[in-house]
Amino acid sequence: MNRLYYLPPSTARLLSEERIRRCKNLGLILDKYIPQEAIQKSEGKGDWFKRLDTASHIDPRLAEHAYLRWRNTTQAANAQRFSAITDWRIVVGLGGETVLETDLTLHHLYGIPYIPASALKGLTRAYATGEEEEGHLSKKIEEDDKTIQRIFGSQEHAGTVIFFDAMPVNGRFAFDLDIMNAHYPDYYGQNKPPTDDQNPNPVTFLTVANTTFMFALAPRRPGDEQDVAQAKTWLKKALAKYGVGGKTSAGYGYFTDIRDEEAAGTQAEAAQTATIPASPPPPPVNPEVRTAEGYKREIEALRDVAGGINAYYQRWKQLTSPEARMIVADAIVAKVKQAGREKASAEKSWYKELVAFLNEAGK
Repeated sequence: MNRLYYLPPSTARLLSEERIRRCKNLGLILDKYIPQEAIQKSEGKGDWFKRLDTASHIDPRLAEHAYLRWRNTTQAANAQRFSAITDWRIVVGLGGETVLETDLTLHHLYGIPYIPASALKGLTRAYATGEEEEGHLSKKIEEDDKTIQRIFGSQEHAGTVIFFDAMPVNGRFAFDLDIMNAHYPDYYGQNKPPTDDQNPNPVTFLTVANTTFMFALAPRRPGDEQDVAQAKTWLKKALAKYGVGGKTSAGYGYFTDIRDEEAAGTQAEAAQTATIPASPPPPPVNPEVRTAEGYKREIEALRDVAGGINAYYQRWKQLTSPEARMIVADAIVAKVKQAGREKASAEKSWYKELVAFLNEAGK
């Protein structure tokens, strides 16, 4: 057995650290080449994730060509496409089977993040049948009206709309690490009371952030284009309102700046041919601000304020952007007040520090 990895002897004999570094499929690394330390030690996975250079396990040229091949395929199918940007982070396949406890859906051939067509089809149907304004309310498949059955299909026939996997535009994407914090490990693992003297047990996991995805839907037969347009409208609304993937209640999986590819192309052509110089593009959003806005959503969704709020104070201390620090500090203090714990927290050093920071900023 290889001393670093749990592998069959025949594989271990062929493996070396140099071969691992040269592997250009991140999905293969996360699935097959996980070090023993990341499995054996409670903090080992987090340390390994922090050292893992995800960029070195991605072939950018292959990723770009995979996207171009996807574009050619969807174009040949007469698909309608639109793009959307992750509002914060997205994690699809978080509950997948893996020794790492948490998973991330990556393409098994290219090792790049994508959103499976099956997830997008399910999300679209959930939105169409769950929103009263659409007039297609149903809780069971057998209760679906004729429009839903026609578009999404049934056991008897295929739907009129084909959903494609969503791919990162031009094969460009970014990863970001995050943690889930089990504040009462003895309560969950040993059936003990959830007391505040238990040490939190952070679980590190990989997410996708600051990435533009392209979505595509195609008619199954000529004449189904109107159904494609309807499904595309539902999917756009679902991505903005429902989100896709795991932890949507904590702000993951939502999309913004959703626009049809044709409209985006028309705008670009108009800008190139305009006689008046185009306005300069807006300044890029500070990544820390996006992160802080995500923390804010998580804080607002917290139920156990006493056990969970300190983790966000620790994250606040790691932020360097004044704007990002302002967002998180304001969210923490507001949540403490909303939970009626202002008096109980008033003498705690972390709460004093946050209040002092806000006062200095004029809040």
